[in-house]
Amino acid sequence: MIQGFETREITDIPIRAFVKSADGTIHKKVKTVDQYENTEWPSFKDFSLPIAVFGVLRGTGDLIKHCMAKPQVFFYFDHAYRFGKRHGSGLLNEKIYRITRNDFSLTYIDKLEKDDYDRIEKYKKHIDIKPWKKEGKYILVLPPSEHAKKFYGCPDWEEDTIMQIKSVTKREIVVRQKNSTDSLEKQLEEAFACVSFNTTACIDALLNGVPSFVDGISCGLPVSKTNLLEIEQPHYAEDRQKWIDSLLANQFTMSEIENGVAYKKVSAWRFA
Repeated sequence: MIQGFETREITDIPIRAFVKSADGTIHKKVKTVDQYENTEWPSFKDFSLPIAVFGVLRGTGDLIKHCMAKPQVFFYFDHAYRFGKRHGSGLLNEKIYRITRNDFSLTYIDKLEKDDYDRIEKYKKHIDIKPWKKEGKYILVLPPSEHAKKFYGCPDWEEDTIMQIKSVTKREIVVRQKNSTDSLEKQLEEAFACVSFNTTACIDALLNGVPSFVDGISCGLPVSKTNLLEIEQPHYAEDRQKWIDSLLANQFTMSEIENGVAYKKVSAWRFA
């Protein structure tokens, strides 16, 4: 049994489907609140059951922090690693979401079974892993959103990151803000390395052959470095195919959420 929490309609849909597939309980919201306010759930009593939430806004972040402190199992929903188009219908004309257990992204390479490979086959022809680029003009920096800075307690991430990079390289630093409308793919063309916190945009960099530096909570962790003092010595990982397969196997279409495939997968995670 699990318990899910409503916050706003567009994210309530996958949460309800996931909880229903597990014969769980949904805690209905009193109303939709501002992103930095806390939702009220009158039926919620305690943390005796694992929880399922979408994102860290509207009070879900506090629920997650409680689970992490105990520790207590939680299932975390967010936008897909690839092809999800946020809340729209993506590549498969279905909404797609990533789900992780007791974490915000998959930070290791999952050990996949035949069923996993069969399920991700639908994505494979759309994945192009380009050769590593070992030359480049600048370091591309992707700061986290304001709400991510607040939740993870890193208000000065951008300033601290730039200071560390400047201490070890004379390369130009290009900062791409979260709301930028510039082409990321274009910016990656002449990048020597990409530095990010938790954004899935690191996937774009890594698939385009640009080495990555990330925080420990990033989905890019298995194929990236974390020490910015090594910015001039990037990691050119050899296992990008296994890594992207692992991420694809841990994102799910609405059909896979509704029919229980998602719950079966993430509730019985196999560690590599």
